[in-house]
Amino acid sequence: MAASSDEARTRVFLSYSRKDSDFVIRLAAELDARGYLVDFDQSSRDPNNVITGISAEDLWWIRLQEMIALADVVLFVVSPDSIRSAICDEEIAFAQNLKKRVIPVLCREIDFAKAPPRLSALNIKVKFAGGDAVVSADQLALLAAAVDQDVVWLRGGTRLLAAAQRWDAGGRAEDALLRGVEHRDAEEWAVRRPGSAPELPELVLEFLSASRAAEAKRKTIGELEKARYLELVGVMRPFLEEELKIREAMPVSSHHGIAEEDRVEIAMLRGLLHLDNKWHPEPPRHLASTGAVDGYAEMFRFPCCGQIVKEFRNNSRELASQFRPGGCVPVPEEIQYQYNESSNPFHSILIRRYRSLSAGQDDA
Repeated sequence: MAASSDEARTRVFLSYSRKDSDFVIRLAAELDARGYLVDFDQSSRDPNNVITGISAEDLWWIRLQEMIALADVVLFVVSPDSIRSAICDEEIAFAQNLKKRVIPVLCREIDFAKAPPRLSALNIKVKFAGGDAVVSADQLALLAAAVDQDVVWLRGGTRLLAAAQRWDAGGRAEDALLRGVEHRDAEEWAVRRPGSAPELPELVLEFLSASRAAEAKRKTIGELEKARYLELVGVMRPFLEEELKIREAMPVSSHHGIAEEDRVEIAMLRGLLHLDNKWHPEPPRHLASTGAVDGYAEMFRFPCCGQIVKEFRNNSRELASQFRPGGCVPVPEEIQYQYNESSNPFHSILIRRYRSLSAGQDDA
């Protein structure tokens, strides 16, 4: 059969113990006759083992992983030998990690009390056990129905359709669209549509398309905001650096409240300059307001680490900055800002005047 026609067939991988080879070969032949593309290590339908099976030059386990990855469905042939097989267990684990559908098929009776956890979690409905495990027509029909009807996929479609209907009934508001992990899972679900499944409803397609556009918009806005932030940092950093130099050069006030206010302002400047790359991941909560002795400050506590800080904001209860040298966790490396002075920087008239005045005072 040509490769192009094989691509349209439901691909089934058989995981089994070599002691069940006779049954597996018969089962593969029956499934092939029903139009499935059956793949397993001893497959002979493709003599050169290009499309199915393992060739003489293949790396055995690498080829098995490739066969599982290509499969639409994995059938685990259950027998006393396969449930004890470390290779079968690895095959099923690999398939489940790829989120493949795994359907157990009973070939020979087993003691379910001794079954490994991965098998115990599966529900065995298709049973060929009995005698020499004859591939009966009734059980084969039951197996074909299980292969054709992806119950998990259909349930996902039901949930997605319900979400699309809520979005439509609510005026198609953007905040009702899928985002993040939900959007990614929905896109993967749509790609996995079985060949036997009906076409996706128009409403679901519109819902996915709108969610995709909204995700792209959010990503674009995030990139624009980051670019704007970096440009502003480049322009404002010289101002903040000069301010920090002035404050650090000033003598410490003998008044406790003023000295504390100066210390807090210097800490805030260092936080704005990201000199320590620390922050508090949770916003602070207001605790109290202080009086004249402490400089009319607002007291805040960060719930993430319990640290208490002061802010001097004219009795305003605006939240304290989460970026400060005393932050409890490092800023993620992906967004840590490394300042590189521009070769053609913005030249501030204010800073130039300040520097010229400072130079004149120094010369006096």
